[in-house]
Amino acid sequence: MNALPPPPTTRRGGQRVQRRTSSIPGPSSTTGQTSRQRQSLPDTYFDVPRGPSAPRGEPKDPLQVIGEDTILAIQQGGYQTPDGRRQTIAEACQQLYGSGTRFHPSDNRTLDRWRMPPTSPAGAASSSSHDTIDIHFRLQSTISAAREWAWSARAPYERVGVLSCAHPTIPGGGFNTAAGAFKSQEASLNRASNLSYALFSPTAAPFYSFHKTDQGINNGFYSNAMVYARDVTLIRDDFHEWAFPLKVDIVNATPVDAVEVKRKLVKQGGMSKETMRKLVTEGLEERMGRILRLFELEGDNVLILTGFGAGACGNPMSTIARIWAKLLGPGGRFYGKFANVIFAIPSDMAFHEFSSSFNAAIARSSAPADQPPEST
Repeated sequence: MNALPPPPTTRRGGQRVQRRTSSIPGPSSTTGQTSRQRQSLPDTYFDVPRGPSAPRGEPKDPLQVIGEDTILAIQQGGYQTPDGRRQTIAEACQQLYGSGTRFHPSDNRTLDRWRMPPTSPAGAASSSSHDTIDIHFRLQSTISAAREWAWSARAPYERVGVLSCAHPTIPGGGFNTAAGAFKSQEASLNRASNLSYALFSPTAAPFYSFHKTDQGINNGFYSNAMVYARDVTLIRDDFHEWAFPLKVDIVNATPVDAVEVKRKLVKQGGMSKETMRKLVTEGLEERMGRILRLFELEGDNVLILTGFGAGACGNPMSTIARIWAKLLGPGGRFYGKFANVIFAIPSDMAFHEFSSSFNAAIARSSAPADQPPEST
């Protein structure tokens, strides 16, 4: 077998925080879907809703077409890369649909205690720690970062975990519909992988059904429920081309929607904006702490994170950055628990806001008590 070329990007720009210091082609027709391949996939997946179509006479959105082609490739059990190679993913889908997908309800007792450092049965500190933690700020998409690090991961010592900002009620964020054919992080992940196979499974169904109830909506706070998908196969690159399959683990969690909280509690409920911001920040920290704890429990030690809750949910990127810094920086609950943490931010303005806010928070936490850091 010929050696595959390395990805175009390399690991650069990492920030080491030391301890004790401050038209797109679809699946090839030659890979037709056989009855045996169809029978290996659960019937429920063939009923993935397509959503609204484009008005008659108008072409479909290209992203919708890509999403539909991704579903077709999963149904066929494989696809063909531009070099002519047949990539088979039927077995990976079967595993993902079964034991590879796990639902964690909001009242999960283990995740409830995420603030408590894990200990061994004898009471000693957990051995899953590192002398340093490398923090990387990358001006790139989640898909690009995930493929880069999954490509060079040293199995079984490194497992790559990816955070997906999940829609509370629509699996995959409508990645294959006209209404959902936008460049959200979640939709992009589902167009580029077989993640949807996990999200449309019966195991993940309680996540979406609960968030359709008043208790699950929770005035826009939603819940701490999560879906963990192990060994998701990345099948496209950042340019939507079919690519060599790579494995990552994905945590699907819904951020606090500050826009909806403001509408419900401030505009309709009369709550002060100051109180609302405090509650939203506390809710985000609780959820983000649980996310990191779940990655820790599952053995993922290379994390691809992002501005969880920024953008459409209306949370300031600076607030998200400060929370991540609090959890992962010196003195934080998860400091030294992961070998590498990569923050993939595709927007230039958001990238600079995030990185500067994160670094400022780290500087404040590392400064001596009698010598506060210079203001930035």
